[in-house]
Amino acid sequence: MSSDYVLSKALLSDAEAIASLFALSWTSPFTQLQFGNVDPSSLAASMAPRIKQHMEKPGINFIVARHPQTQKVVAVAQWNLPMNNDEEKGKRVETAAEKEERQQFEDEAYRKRLPETSNKDLILEFTAGLRSLKEELLQGRYHYLLENLATHPEYRGKGLASKLVAWPFPQADEGGIVIYLETASDNPAMGLYRKLGFQEKGRRTIEDLSRYGGEGSHTHVAFIRYPNTSV
Repeated sequence: MSSDYVLSKALLSDAEAIASLFALSWTSPFTQLQFGNVDPSSLAASMAPRIKQHMEKPGINFIVARHPQTQKVVAVAQWNLPMNNDEEKGKRVETAAEKEERQQFEDEAYRKRLPETSNKDLILEFTAGLRSLKEELLQGRYHYLLENLATHPEYRGKGLASKLVAWPFPQADEGGIVIYLETASDNPAMGLYRKLGFQEKGRRTIEDLSRYGGEGSHTHVAFIRYPNTSV
């Protein structure tokens, strides 16, 4: 039962376990087209240091579910927290030109960090498409962002993903804050998101994957959960 698995904020010592869960979950043909057929253990080893860096940032929370007996991390959600209004006070709003220049710099830095064996052009087009979709839908609105979600294959079907996705609901409802996530159109989890009150709000499609050595097309779907103001 999911009630036996208590959610908690991850510890730095959980980084390797979290990386392993992500590596085990990133097995779709589209992910393999982006990063190649990388061995999960090698992928996890390369991700763990960056996960530790993210864990030390105040705006990112890794929420984990642990096995009630062994305390092993068996599921995880990576949440980006909404920025506080106080954090924005005194900041000068950047111009469109400044924003474009900053984004180009960040994209180039991201490209350089990607493994040399990865499909860098595809990854950058995919990232830019989702970024523009999010900006279009949220229009700068404060939000929670579900960045990643993974459950160990042996512990799926126990309701852990539902608990992890619902983690910010009380705070979001109290603060009147929306929750945003994106997922592949063929992901079975779309049914879970709808069941939990998320509404499909937009899609981005890469029409011709043959440009990157693949086949067909790929579509990602954006979901938003609006706050329940009746609570």
